[in-house]
Amino acid sequence: MTLWQENEGSTAAPAAAMTDVVFSIECKQLPVDHAADLSAALINFLSNRLSIARTDLAVHPIHLAGSQNGWERPSANSNEALMLSRRTRLKIRVNKNTAADLITSLRETRHTIAGHPLTIVSGKLRPIFASSTLYSRYTVFDTSASATDNEAHFTSAIVNACAALGYKPTKLLCGRVNQIKSPDGPVTTRSVLLAEVPPNLSLVLQDTGLGELRSMGCGILIPHKDTGAV
Repeated sequence: MTLWQENEGSTAAPAAAMTDVVFSIECKQLPVDHAADLSAALINFLSNRLSIARTDLAVHPIHLAGSQNGWERPSANSNEALMLSRRTRLKIRVNKNTAADLITSLRETRHTIAGHPLTIVSGKLRPIFASSTLYSRYTVFDTSASATDNEAHFTSAIVNACAALGYKPTKLLCGRVNQIKSPDGPVTTRSVLLAEVPPNLSLVLQDTGLGELRSMGCGILIPHKDTGAV
């Protein structure tokens, strides 16, 4: 389902409350469907080292380009692995006030993600800026598959969630359906793109995210360059 109305204007943006922290890592491979394992491992590791609620931290799933050097990324439902390079980065969205402690807590630490060793080397801040086009690769509003499979219901859920944040979407695209693991079993997700978002509301959306399972990166909005493949 597509929603496409003309935007009447924009409003200047304040600073974001959240920031992304980008970590260099050493890891040869991870399962394609690794979001639940990755977020659980890092949140459990941080639980005794950092005073932060699970809801205040979002671990972005590691996503590689669809194809590179003859390699095609496996589908989300496959049992194959993502082959990571030295340039692959781990990103975590967190409140600015916690970011420095997060970097210190994770620097030079070793973890096991679904049987694969992963070393976090160092981290740095990547500030969040207003973007008129925002994208979430995995979005969940109801962990039942039927709710996400129904595009009209999913679109309505997005509109309602945005309204709760003071935003009325004018251009909205629902995209690909994927099934991923969650702590409570498989869940069906959809990608979503919001276009012509006013600057101040762009930051609100990026600070807050949409829907459920945000600690494992679902509903986390990132800037998107265009309204092509969603």
